[in-house]
Amino acid sequence: MVTFDGVQKTIFLNSTGTYDVSLDLYSEWKEWAALTDNLKFAKAFDAVGGDDIGGGQSVSPYYFLRTDNGWRIQSPESDGDVIVSGNLFPRVSTDSLFLPSLGDYTVLITQQLSARAIVVETGVSGLTTIESEALDLVRQFLDAKVSSRSSKADVIAASQL
Repeated sequence: MVTFDGVQKTIFLNSTGTYDVSLDLYSEWKEWAALTDNLKFAKAFDAVGGDDIGGGQSVSPYYFLRTDNGWRIQSPESDGDVIVSGNLFPRVSTDSLFLPSLGDYTVLITQQLSARAIVVETGVSGLTTIESEALDLVRQFLDAKVSSRSSKADVIAASQL
């Protein structure tokens, strides 16, 4: 169970244990926000994913704690382990999601993320091997010293120089 404080922009984990991001944080926040006048507070979460892509598959959901709005998750006031299960990230990548306990407690927080749909940018062009090879051939043809009247055999021969 969690408690929301819109003024402090804090989500309090009320105990140690396992928290499902989708059910225990995001869905609970949506229910809390709909109560009385809680929509007056800054938004706590954004979510993407969950879209059906056919074949009984869907895009993995990702949840972003709106750290840019000041929201944080407060560790419980007890010793123990907390497991946060689901794809939860801070909106500002350099921000911390969690605040330490206020009292003298030791809490180990572990995040269990799904790697099912993470895209890693490697700094390369993003071309497939075949596309990259085709682009290399185009470059070779541009560099080849052939006339506009050259035959295909002339172009191939010139590209092998």
